[in-house]
Amino acid sequence: MDLPRNLLCILFFILVCTSHAAYSEQASSALLHWKSTLDSSSTSNLSSWSPANSTCVWSGILCSNASATSHIIGLRLSEAGIKGRLETLNFAALPQLAELNLSRNGLHGAIPASIYLLQALVYLDLSFNSFETFIPPEFGSLSNLVDLQLNNNNLTGAVPYQLSKLPKIARLEISHNNLDKPDFSPMPTLQIFSMYSMGVNGSFPQFILECPNLTFLDVSWNKLSGPILELIPKIAPNLTYLKVRSNWFSGPIPPTIATLRQLQYLELSNNNFTGVIPGELGTLGELLVLDLKNNPLHGPIPVEICKLSNLYWLNAAGNNLNGTIPPCIGGMAALARLELWNNQLEGELPKTISLLHRLMYLLVGFNRLTGPVPKDLGQGQPLIIVDLSNNGFSGELPPRLCSKHQLQKLVVNNNSFSGLLPACQNLTYAWIGQNNFSGDISHVIGKYPILRGLDASRNQFTGMIPPEFCQLLFLEFLDLSSNQLHGELPSCLTKLQVLYFVDLSRNAFSGEFPALTSPNCSLTSLHLANNNFTGGFPSSLSYCSNLTILDLGNNRLHGEVPSWVSQKMPSLKILQLRSNMLQGCIPWQLSHHSQLQLLDLANNQLSGSIPRQFGNFASMIQQNDGFYLGSTHILLTYSNRALTPYSDRINLIWKGKYYTFEKAIAHMTGIDLSSNLLSGEIPTELANLKGLQLLNLSRNNLCGGIANDIGNLKALESLDLSCNELSGHIPDSFSGLTFLSSLNLSNNHLSGLIPTGGQLATLNDPSIYSNNSGLCGLPLNMEL
Repeated sequence: MDLPRNLLCILFFILVCTSHAAYSEQASSALLHWKSTLDSSSTSNLSSWSPANSTCVWSGILCSNASATSHIIGLRLSEAGIKGRLETLNFAALPQLAELNLSRNGLHGAIPASIYLLQALVYLDLSFNSFETFIPPEFGSLSNLVDLQLNNNNLTGAVPYQLSKLPKIARLEISHNNLDKPDFSPMPTLQIFSMYSMGVNGSFPQFILECPNLTFLDVSWNKLSGPILELIPKIAPNLTYLKVRSNWFSGPIPPTIATLRQLQYLELSNNNFTGVIPGELGTLGELLVLDLKNNPLHGPIPVEICKLSNLYWLNAAGNNLNGTIPPCIGGMAALARLELWNNQLEGELPKTISLLHRLMYLLVGFNRLTGPVPKDLGQGQPLIIVDLSNNGFSGELPPRLCSKHQLQKLVVNNNSFSGLLPACQNLTYAWIGQNNFSGDISHVIGKYPILRGLDASRNQFTGMIPPEFCQLLFLEFLDLSSNQLHGELPSCLTKLQVLYFVDLSRNAFSGEFPALTSPNCSLTSLHLANNNFTGGFPSSLSYCSNLTILDLGNNRLHGEVPSWVSQKMPSLKILQLRSNMLQGCIPWQLSHHSQLQLLDLANNQLSGSIPRQFGNFASMIQQNDGFYLGSTHILLTYSNRALTPYSDRINLIWKGKYYTFEKAIAHMTGIDLSSNLLSGEIPTELANLKGLQLLNLSRNNLCGGIANDIGNLKALESLDLSCNELSGHIPDSFSGLTFLSSLNLSNNHLSGLIPTGGQLATLNDPSIYSNNSGLCGLPLNMEL
């Protein structure tokens, strides 16, 4: 018997609803099970995932509609904070899923191949996680996939060629993994491709030259080579973004690059492009960013560049450009970042640069620019960073430099500026050293209330450090060395809790080091040399446990070197106390400094013997390959520039001459105990210091012989044992000191034949051995 039509419709509806209910239950069960396998501390954003709630109202769930027959079509959990694995999610329960976005989470493990079951998938983003192993080849069967982002993971191995078979793929990002160079067939639908920072080398991937619809290409931070700039314009005429920085591309920049009329971003930095900047680039009217930094480009800046009316960022730093900065640059109304530092540009900074009313970053340091800076610079300009350093500028800084109150970093060191500094309320870092600025230092420190770093060294500032200094609660470094400052140190010097570098050397400061009432001393590098400080070794420094460099040389300190230095300053690498009035014995506990590499106690009144424990200096036993000195470099990164206009330094008597060392500090080891009242024999244990480069024990009362094991000091470059009471023979092992270039054994009681051969053959100055009545042989025989 035939059933009525209405009854058939009802039965069909019941069947559909039952089927959908089963599907919906299967999907929600799969998602809840996956949630249960995740790190429980990371699922706070999934609190709505509960059987008590409809699946379509769960956080991150996107359904096809609001009806009872809706399907889950999207899973959007970007930056949800979840941690765990993805393999435990049953993708077969989500057959209608079109979007899967799990980017920027803490997912790890393998990417499950079962994702291929999502045949409706259009968008897949697993970027910025910690997925590892390989990309599943099964992804090649996702025939509806348009957007695939796997960048910023830990994926390895080959990129499956099956991905190039995806018929609809428009976006593919695999950057920042450890994958091999893709070997794809042509991808005619591909528009966006990114494979930066993968470490691949060799020729440019051929398949890219067969992707005619490319609009975005980023292959930066690899080791690729080949004629990319000649070929790209021919095959991808619609390209808007081209980024090939930090590769091995070379050759001239071809003028044909200008045929990419829609190009908005062109980054060619950190390659080996040669020749001149083509004037044809000036025809790229849509260009927003032009980055040519760090190539061996030469010649002048072409005036055609001034036609780029939409250009926001021009970066030609780190080349060999010469000539002047074209005045027409003032017509580039959109320009906000101008970076021309580290070239050979000359002449004056054009006055028209003051017409750039959007200019925020002006970086022209390390050139040959001269003359005054335009007086209107800064007026109406939202300047944030100005770098005029290492040029030949003169005159005063523009008074309106901070008119917009946005200037944060001012770098004008190593010029001939004079006069007053502009008032900048929001200035955080100022490098004004090596100029002719003068006046009371309070006019500097008082002008910048939120200062975090100040280098005003090698100027002509006078006066005392003002009370306002103690209000700079976020000050990180302070260099006022080589000025004409005086007075006592402010009591807050060791209380500023982020201040880690101070250099007040070569001034006329006096008094004792301030007492410390709080143990929160953050100092890591303290330079107070060449002043008139008095009193004993500052006991307040016992709270500065992070000190790596301490230079108190050339003052009027007296008393003993305390034995607690090694215990209270365990990280000390350089200790300079030379040219004071210190007395007593050298504490053997200094040998507990496992990181000490330079010890300078010269020119004091120290007595007793050299501690035998000095043969245990750990950092001097092994030859030094160089290491980082903690706070000794202050790095500021801006506009992709790692700038170190300021670095730590140390003054040292090296090979009989006075030197200032900066970057070489990390590679130096030495002991200087000269010009004291030390007696006894030279400890044989010093021969253990195989990494020692400098040893100066001259002008003491040392006696006995020179140990035969001195030849163990294989790294020794400078040795001075002169003006003592040493006797006996000069050991033959001296000839094995292959790096020895400075030697002085004069004014002792040495005898016998002077060894020859090896490095000693180059040390032929008779004064090296003079006033040793018992010595004979070359080079002394040269005087006979």
